[in-house]
Amino acid sequence: MSNQKNKIPAVYLNDETHQAMKKWSQYQGTTMPKLAQMLLEEMQPVLEQLIETYEEILAGNDKNKALNKLLAKGLSLAAEKLTEDDEEAEDATDNGKSG
Repeated sequence: MSNQKNKIPAVYLNDETHQAMKKWSQYQGTTMPKLAQMLLEEMQPVLEQLIETYEEILAGNDKNKALNKLLAKGLSLAAEKLTEDDEEAEDATDNGKSG
């Protein structure tokens, strides 16, 4: 993964999205731009899979097969993220134990 940072000049949000991001950034103790960056970077693997699926369909490949592959990959990514989160929670619990 590249460490190069690319800027998006402006993003305009509807009120509902803006309020949700504002509240979540407060809960997370971060700024809205940093939260937006984190959310978009977390989406990168999903975006890559959407692009791959779209390109398969444009190439004339079986649409249902491509969409099923997208769904399977999405579930796989979600499972990986849940496993990472579980391991981080276990590590935090283990580090808090005395004895």
